This record gives sequence, structure tokens and C-alpha cells, in this order.
Amino acid sequence: MNNVATAFEHTRVPYGDDGKLVRGIIARCGAPYCGAAVPLPVNAIAGFKASDAEVEWQFIARKLEQKGWRVGRSRNSHRCPKCAAKLEIVRNKPEEKPMATNKSETPLQVVQENARGMTRDDRRIVFEKLNEVYLNDKVGYAKGWTDEKVAVDLGVPRAWVRLIREENFGDEVGNEDIREQVREAQATLAQVRAIEPEMRRLLGMSDKIERSLAEIQKVLK
Repeated sequence: MNNVATAFEHTRVPYGDDGKLVRGIIARCGAPYCGAAVPLPVNAIAGFKASDAEVEWQFIARKLEQKGWRVGRSRNSHRCPKCAAKLEIVRNKPEEKPMATNKSETPLQVVQENARGMTRDDRRIVFEKLNEVYLNDKVGYAKGWTDEKVAVDLGVPRAWVRLIREENFGDEVGNEDIREQVREAQATLAQVRAIEPEMRRLLGMSDKIERSLAEIQKVLK
């Protein structure tokens, strides 16, 4: 659910000392095994259409952020203050330098070596983000996402992202952006190969012309 109109559960929530039910939303923490939720009254905003979902999302997001929530664009991307604090701890954690490797190690072994400092919470946070932006093993990442972007977004080593992705999701090369780059490269290579014989002929002609010019210059001296 990426539409801002469905980012929250729209319902009637209690308001005031008398608990009167008014128009509002419920935001739920999308972290696994959390279940935290907060009701928020949302009156119609003067000057805006009721269908203006983006304006309403911004209004709700500001209210929730004041309460310490981290607000996303989909229902499962919101984080309560407790889970948001865990994410900040991971973001601010200094990245460990990769240990030296030898040529006999496979790429996955290198990743595993670099990921030894990953805690259970780290794994959970990386898994949550991948579950949000990695579509499936046929398509790969959603448009614009890569291992590098996930790592930067979470503030974690790229090796962690690669390890969790390879263990639980699929290949990074499934990304449609990367597939498009491969298609373009293949098309360009085919064009180069198609004109290769003509290029060789032209190069041969240029050599002959160069030799003829050299002979002419000798005669003119």
C-alpha cells in the first residue's frame, strides 16, 4: 500500500474528556512483534478538499512526529517512538571496516566475515526494509532501490544488506533499472559489432591514404 490515502486506518476515534467519537485515524507500528498503535483525531482541514490525500498525510505526519513517531508512506512503514529509537541507534552506529580477505574466499564468505558484528535487532531492521522495497525474485528491487541505497537509508554497512538479501530474498540484478542498463549495453554492443567490418575497411583505407600522402610529401620536398 503506497498510496498516501491508505497510509493510515481511517475510522472514528475518541476525543476530549467525554470520549466523543470523531473523524480520525489509527497509526500502527509496522515493526514485527510490536503492535503499538495510536489514535489521532483528524478534522476536515479548512481550505482543502477532502480528497487531497497528500495534504492530509502531511498534517497527520506532523502530528505523529510530534509524538515521536517515524511516519512512512505505507501502513507497514510507520514506527512507534520505541522502534524509531532503535533505528536511530543503528543509523548512528559507526561502520566497521571490512577485514582483509584472501583470494580464495568467495563473495558470500567475504560478506559473512564483514557482517559478524550484526545483532538480532540489526538483522530485523534490515529485513524489514528489504521486505518493504524488494518486490520479488523475478523483478528484484522496486524502481530506484539497490543494496547501496538501502544501506545508506538505514545507515548500515552494505555487506549487511547484501547478506540478508541473499539469504531471504533474491539477486540484486533483478532490479529493473539494472536490467535496463544491461539491455542498453547489449544493444550498443550489437551496434558496434555490426559496424566493425566497415570500421576495419575504413581504417585500411586511412592507412593507404596516409602512406600516399607521405610519398607525395617526399616528392614535393
